[in-house]
Amino acid sequence: MTEIPWVQIFLDVPRATWQESLEFWPAATGWSASPTRGEAGQFATLQPAHGRGWVKLQAVDGPPRVHVDLDAPDRAAAQRRSSSLGAVHEWTYEGVPVMRSPGGLLFCHTVEPAGVLDRSDPLRVLDQVCIDIPADRWEGEVAFWRDLTDRDLTKGGEPEFSFLGAEGAVRILLQRLEESSGPVRAHVDFAVADREHEADRHLALGAKLVAAQRWWTVLEAPDGQVYCLTDRDPVTGGVRRKA
Repeated sequence: MTEIPWVQIFLDVPRATWQESLEFWPAATGWSASPTRGEAGQFATLQPAHGRGWVKLQAVDGPPRVHVDLDAPDRAAAQRRSSSLGAVHEWTYEGVPVMRSPGGLLFCHTVEPAGVLDRSDPLRVLDQVCIDIPADRWEGEVAFWRDLTDRDLTKGGEPEFSFLGAEGAVRILLQRLEESSGPVRAHVDFAVADREHEADRHLALGAKLVAAQRWWTVLEAPDGQVYCLTDRDPVTGGVRRKA
């Protein structure tokens, strides 16, 4: 399979729950955690069975959140492009520009080798970041991420969803929220073969049930990250509808 530009998902978790995060997320994903790194041991990568990891943990001084790293061989050009589309440069960490989308979602411009997402586990895979967009930000934020990633925009099966797909890479789901205004944020989604069984497994690991919807289940990790288990095929990533 041809390698494509890499997208990394960062689970930014409170420093106070760092050890809980290092225990919960490897167990939830079925992946191993790398040794911690960084000047304060604040980073770790979740490593799948094959290929490069695309989900990383970061301890932060603040509440849980999700951000993405967008990789490009010419980082300066990528930053100029995101700025021209309306992004704001917040700060720089060890040469990495930390940006904010027009709606307020943090993301970084990084330089990493291309890769292909590992879908060898038929039971589960954390493969999607969902960008949650209040109604008044919807059109502008969707256009920003479409143009920034240069991915095709596809309407979802429900009117509040659209996708920015790319075969072999992290999926980007765009969700229009019912709330009329507020900041744009993000959460992560698993594709799972058996959602009921997987939800029970996550609950046994320490997650809390937030809501069970028709096509997905909302959970909260011990570190406060809210995430979903979805009725999508872990091998293909495609939506799977039950009768």
